[in-house]
Amino acid sequence: MKSKIHISPWMTIGISLVLITVVGFLGVVNYNRDKEQMGQLLKEKGAALIRSFEAGTRTGMMGMMGKMGVFANEIHLQVLLEETAGQSDISYISIVDSSGVILAHNKKSLIGKKFVDSDILEILSPSNLPQWRIVGQENGIKYFEVYKTFLPIFDHPGHDHQDWGNSVTTRKILDPTNRPYIFIGMNIAPFEIAMREDLKHNIVMAAIIFSLGLAGVISLFWAQNYTRSRKLLQDTQKLASEVVTHLPVGILVMDTRYRVIYSNAVAWDLLGTNEQAVQGVDAKELLPDNIWSLHGMIKSGQPVAEKEICLLIEKNKSVPVAVSATDIHGEGGKYIGFMIVLKDLTEIRELEIKTQRIEKLATVGNLAAGIAHEIRNPLSSIKGYVTYFGSLFEDSSENKQAANLMAEEVDRVNRVISELLEFARPSDLKFKKIKVRDLIDHSIRIVTHEAETAGIQIKKIIKSDLPDLKADPDRLTQVLLNLYLNAIQAMAEGGNLIAQAEKKGSSIIINVSDTGGGIPVENLKHIFDPYFTTKNKGTGLGLAIAHKIIENHNGFIQVESTENYGTTISMSLPITGEKENPI
Repeated sequence: MKSKIHISPWMTIGISLVLITVVGFLGVVNYNRDKEQMGQLLKEKGAALIRSFEAGTRTGMMGMMGKMGVFANEIHLQVLLEETAGQSDISYISIVDSSGVILAHNKKSLIGKKFVDSDILEILSPSNLPQWRIVGQENGIKYFEVYKTFLPIFDHPGHDHQDWGNSVTTRKILDPTNRPYIFIGMNIAPFEIAMREDLKHNIVMAAIIFSLGLAGVISLFWAQNYTRSRKLLQDTQKLASEVVTHLPVGILVMDTRYRVIYSNAVAWDLLGTNEQAVQGVDAKELLPDNIWSLHGMIKSGQPVAEKEICLLIEKNKSVPVAVSATDIHGEGGKYIGFMIVLKDLTEIRELEIKTQRIEKLATVGNLAAGIAHEIRNPLSSIKGYVTYFGSLFEDSSENKQAANLMAEEVDRVNRVISELLEFARPSDLKFKKIKVRDLIDHSIRIVTHEAETAGIQIKKIIKSDLPDLKADPDRLTQVLLNLYLNAIQAMAEGGNLIAQAEKKGSSIIINVSDTGGGIPVENLKHIFDPYFTTKNKGTGLGLAIAHKIIENHNGFIQVESTENYGTTISMSLPITGEKENPI
């Protein structure tokens, strides 16, 4: 017969207090981190927008000064203001003079009005480096405002300021001796809502856990039957344990002698261990030095200590982790233990990288249209004159060859501009059902002659039972051709080009492999970055465009490469065209 074990109600109260401490601690840490990250991200975004706006102003206004006059310059500036402020998260852009009067604004009706009092402007002390503040408007909306000295043009020696024209506004904006200031306001309401929701979520969790603990204690005190009381207590403990076990963070709780008395599965995974190897172990021996060092910070008087580290969980594999530590105090402030919380930051880092990539794309997109318009027209004229003058010389003459070379260079510049526009403009995909085998066969036929000339054998490994794929065949052909040509160029002395296709879950996996020299490890993380190239004549946009096309198909693309053995680029495309999980 099993013996009955009596569990004190105070043990349940203690567990409830620990759970509430954990949830409250996580809520405070997450709220502070989210607030700090929000400020940093918005400041960086505002600074990037100001730099883009200054570059656009410098390029547009200086380029049109001698051609179209001051009136056109001011129109260009106003259009640039309105277009930049037209983004969904930009509320306003204002350029003001030293007295706080608006010189230029995305709302033209506000020009000449007071933007900020001169005494406040003096307190703000804008400089060449971006600064920020949070301001509230009369309509009750708060804005995250990034501001700095406006630097659309620099005062070069010998530059004639009279060339700016007679417009007072233009001269004030461009005068390098008395720089105006630029203010960009962004609505922070969505961020505040998200932070409030997160805080509300933590409060609800704390309330639920507190209610569960309280319910267990009341049940224990009121229960008349010992068996019923024990069952209710066991149920409460199990529920509380399940809640903590499934929290998305690693938790280690130690007693006053720093022996581990509680840990969950997330902590085991991050530390590369298991429950048997953790329970009852001295934390000083279990934890790495960069984690245990938080104990010294707590003992020095800090209520909560936290830092970010890279934790090695497997051989050659580490993850970014936010580590937090705090003392646990019981009734009357008595010290009863020590707690460490580990949070995996992998998803946050991936989101930051994606955010930075989006900002880069936005900047390139804003500049691409202007660059194309300003460069392509003169390029057409240059090529026309080169072709004309080339026709005046004999085919074998050096002048004729020079003219042909100039025409080729003009075509190369035009091609670079086309790739820039291709990368920057939104993709217009035309989805339809296609056969993967036909897609690969068609793309390979295009490069067969070039591959044979280079002494390269092409192999196809395509499963026979592949379903139809919903995609844009022209855009996928563009991606495959880009990968084939890169592979051919990587095998200067011949080799094998292999195209494979198979079904994996709800996706089609297409691999393009070569037996070339491979990609150095330090270059692997940059190959999809715009303008990154190791080729003498490459533009660095081919793989960036391929990456964008695959992403627009709700797919994923990744690369594996070993130096001196070759490279494999894998594309995962959802069969239905809907978003999938990464391969």
